[in-house]
Amino acid sequence: MNNTVPIIARETSSHRYEAVMRVSEAIAACREPEELASNLADEIGDFLHFDHLYLTVFKENSREIEYLVWGKGSLPFPDLPIEELPMWHAMASGDPQHTADWNTEKRFPQFKEWAQKMGLGSGVACR
Repeated sequence: MNNTVPIIARETSSHRYEAVMRVSEAIAACREPEELASNLADEIGDFLHFDHLYLTVFKENSREIEYLVWGKGSLPFPDLPIEELPMWHAMASGDPQHTADWNTEKRFPQFKEWAQKMGLGSGVACR
């Protein structure tokens, strides 16, 4: 079962600041979506355990995906309507979508079924 568990239980403010700076520098240095996703996965992986990271860019004012790139642990993309995906709800609402356990999740029933088939334990989708 996959989950997002912090590697380090407690960090000082300076460690968090340094981590944010490294992530910011990784973002600024990237020119291509694939490079950005890979660099983010590397930097975030220093302080958070996760099995998969993907970056999605929607076309402006559209429900169409312009880029979908994996930074870590690629999976087949679910063949579902965009409205059934947690990432769409995160984009549309601006609110992060956190699922602590796909076995008990009530939202996104079609995505839940896919997530369980893929062996996902938890997930976070952010704007």
